[in-house]
Amino acid sequence: MHTIGAVVWQLIRRPGIALAYAMNLIVRARRGILGPRRHAGDARRIIRASIRECWNGRCLTASGGHFHQFWTRDLCFSSGALARLSESHRAAVLRSLEWAIHTWRRRDSHITTTIHYFDQPVDIFDYGVDCLPLLLAALRQLGGAPLLRQHRDWLMREVAHYVDEVVDTTTGLVRGDRKFSAHRDTMVNRCNAYGNSMVALLAKTLRALQWEVPSSLGQLAEEPARLLITEFWDERGYFVDERGDSRPSGEGNIWPFWTGVVTDPALLRQALAALESHGLADPLPLKYEATRRPESEPRIIRFLMPDYQGATVWTSLGSMYMRLQQSVDPATAQPAIDRYRDWIEREGVFWEVMDDETRRRYRSSFITQSDEGMLWSAIFLDLLEHPELPPPILS
Repeated sequence: MHTIGAVVWQLIRRPGIALAYAMNLIVRARRGILGPRRHAGDARRIIRASIRECWNGRCLTASGGHFHQFWTRDLCFSSGALARLSESHRAAVLRSLEWAIHTWRRRDSHITTTIHYFDQPVDIFDYGVDCLPLLLAALRQLGGAPLLRQHRDWLMREVAHYVDEVVDTTTGLVRGDRKFSAHRDTMVNRCNAYGNSMVALLAKTLRALQWEVPSSLGQLAEEPARLLITEFWDERGYFVDERGDSRPSGEGNIWPFWTGVVTDPALLRQALAALESHGLADPLPLKYEATRRPESEPRIIRFLMPDYQGATVWTSLGSMYMRLQQSVDPATAQPAIDRYRDWIEREGVFWEVMDDETRRRYRSSFITQSDEGMLWSAIFLDLLEHPELPPPILS
């Protein structure tokens, strides 16, 4: 799907996407003329204001900026932090998920990465390896039992569809013969540590709900971490992104723990230390890669969004990284937390992605810029508000 022709075809077939891109350009033009929407006060006040701007009247959106649409993964991996911040946030998450489920069902759609304007479900850019697992985990985490009961039959059909699309039934791993949308959604994702964390999360959640577990996920439900550690853990003390890799990746060493699939604190300490020693937490946490690899970027991304999800600092991964590090070594975590607080208060904005070289928000052109006011800032706010509590992981 990462071709100009494929993007144009999606715009023609789905006017909701076209309107979303048009609104994105309007937001970016406004920002280019007037600057970003800055908030006064300390980091906590800035983030609280950002979260308020993510509510569109019906659901929580990924940001108050140009990603002002429903994004399944962004909402669900932030849900635990949001719920811990306030009861009103917890209610807003559940209301958002209820609206999304009704929209998918009304539109006769599978669960998608995104719901755009005109209530149009869309996968950006491929079927999400993470959306169903994150949705079920978030509903369970937030006490969404009424929704789970009401939509159980439909959700179980979605589980069957997910297994058909994603799981190699001979190995229990993510299929390697097709691409999937993931947290790093502008890149090509196949059988990697992130995707396999999500399959294991699904198996673990189904078992916790006491729902039927598909036979291909049976072993994962019993031992969620086993395949991930066997196939992706490197003896040098970190997860690799794909089998055969030799270097750690940012997401590959965060998501096994944020999903709650891998729970060994010794492995967590090693993984976090490896990210630090390989330069992925410098100047701020956290980068997908220590250095950019242009050859791994699809051609359209290399042209329009160079290094968007490479050696740039992603504040979603960074917030999770610091939250996990705080749980095992608060003293080591504190300098990065202080640096995050300083830039948030300097900018008055919680940015989506920061440039590694300039240490400012990412901007490759007028078309591609870092978004502002991200919903996932709730994870960092939860760290500031409740440093003594364990991370709000997904299971």
